Amino acid sequence: MSSIFDRIANLTKASLHEVLNKMEDPVLMTGQYLRNLEEDIDTAEKMIKEQQIAATVQERKSADIAHLAKQSEVRALTALENGDEVTARHAAAEKIRYEEQAQQYANEAKEAHDRVAELEVRLAEGKAEYARLKEKRNELAARARKAQVKSETKRPNFSYGIESGDAARGFERMEEKILDWEARQEVAGSGAYYGSTGNASGDATQSAAVNDELERLKEQLSSRHS
Repeated sequence: MSSIFDRIANLTKASLHEVLNKMEDPVLMTGQYLRNLEEDIDTAEKMIKEQQIAATVQERKSADIAHLAKQSEVRALTALENGDEVTARHAAAEKIRYEEQAQQYANEAKEAHDRVAELEVRLAEGKAEYARLKEKRNELAARARKAQVKSETKRPNFSYGIESGDAARGFERMEEKILDWEARQEVAGSGAYYGSTGNASGDATQSAAVNDELERLKEQLSSRHS
């Protein structure tokens, strides 16, 4: 089992002596909470930027692939006009593959936009909480200063006889507080919500899909000449 000093080092970023002297100082504790919240806010802002970039990239890919699908359709129609059904079949299969890829990129862009929207809500909540807690910290600091003025006479720091001194009682209170923190952390839940989905591209040689596409293109070609 880790010693009390090891657990203190894991639970706070303050120096050991500062923890020993000020563990129960509410201003010190709320200051640590605010720094943790600042880090969470900074992380959320970075994640929003990353997801916005990802959405833009996937949208550009979708548009580029959709343009290739249009070009494949033109090649298929030209081949049918020239009586070259083999080339038309190949171009039709290519068009289907491009359309599937374009749809996949579009879906990924939408997922990124959805994550941005969710992160923005959480970021707004985090900033509001930070402002509220910062104001509360100022209030606690004022109350702590007032209480300190009223408590000038202290008991000795050493143990005397069977009565524990402030130092021993302080260590006992610190261990109780740390045990309480550890218990709370064990039952506190946190989760990641990110996932990725994607549609697998269909087999380019799917004869049914290619045949349907060829029939549609033939009808389109016939309507041009009618």
